[in-house]
Amino acid sequence: MTKPGDPTGPGGPPNQAEKDALNEVKLNAFTVVPTKVDPFGKVTATWDVTVPNTAFEIALALNGQEVGTTGSKTFTLATQSVHFTLAAVINDPPLPRASRILKTIPVVVNTTDCQTQSLAASLVTVPIKNALDAAFSGGGNFSLKPGGSTVTAGSNGLVDIQIPIAIDVPDWFDADMNIHIQLTISGAGGRVFVAAPLVDPEVSWSLLSNLLSFGCTDAIGSGMTQISKVFLERIVDSELRPTIMQELVNQVNSFVSGLEQSDPQHRTFLMTSLLFSAARGLEITACPQGA
Repeated sequence: MTKPGDPTGPGGPPNQAEKDALNEVKLNAFTVVPTKVDPFGKVTATWDVTVPNTAFEIALALNGQEVGTTGSKTFTLATQSVHFTLAAVINDPPLPRASRILKTIPVVVNTTDCQTQSLAASLVTVPIKNALDAAFSGGGNFSLKPGGSTVTAGSNGLVDIQIPIAIDVPDWFDADMNIHIQLTISGAGGRVFVAAPLVDPEVSWSLLSNLLSFGCTDAIGSGMTQISKVFLERIVDSELRPTIMQELVNQVNSFVSGLEQSDPQHRTFLMTSLLFSAARGLEITACPQGA
C-alpha cells in the first residue's frame, strides 16, 4: 500500500493542474533539531505550511505519515541515520496521485563510539549440548544413542538440534525417537529474543515390529509422536528457551557493564544488536545512549 507522500507510488506523474495546485503550497518553516545525535537520541521536527484553497484536497505528509499544516513531533532514532521529508500530497481518487517534496533534512546518527564483541559460536552450542545430554541421560525407559545430541550453528541466528533416543517399551518392541529442534537467536534495543520455530519428535519402530503387530505399530508410533510433541514444546518453552535467553542476557550485561566502566564520559550503553551465525559466531554491539 502506498503511503501518503510517496513519490514512487502508483498513479504516474502529476498533470499540469495538479502541479499548479501543489506549487501554490507555501513552506513557511521546516526544521529538525538536532541534526546529529548519538544512538537512541531524540530529535524534534517542527513545520509550518500554508495550503491554499484549490480544486484539489491537499494534505501534508512527514516521512509518509499525514500531519497538520503546523506542528511538531519528537522522534527517537536507533542506530540508522534518517532523512526527514515533508511533502504536499494530492490523494483524490479517481484522479492520479501526486506529490511535491517541500524539503528534506538529513539527521546523522553518530555510531563511532559503538563497540562490538565477537565470541565463538561454541559459546552457545556447547552449553546447549551439555544441558540436553544431561537431561536425556537420566536412565529409565529411554537413553541417548552414542554421541548424544548434535547442536550446530546455522545462518541468520539459527541453532539446529538433533537428539537421537532409544526407547525401551515393556512387553513391546524397542523404538527409536529422533527429536529435531530449531531455535532462532537475535537481539535489538536492549532485548534478547530466543524463539523455537520447530519442535519435531518422530517415533519409529523396526519393520519386524510392524509386521508382527499387523500394522498396529505405525498407529502407536503416530500417537506417541503427537503426545511427545506437546510434551516437548512445553519443555522447550518453559525450560530450554528461558535458560538460553538468560545466558545470552548475562553475556550482554557483562559486555555493556565493561563498556560503561571504561567509558571516560560515564555514559550509559545499550545493546543495539545481537547476531548469531556459524560464520561469525555471537556478535554483540552496544552503543552509548543519546541524551
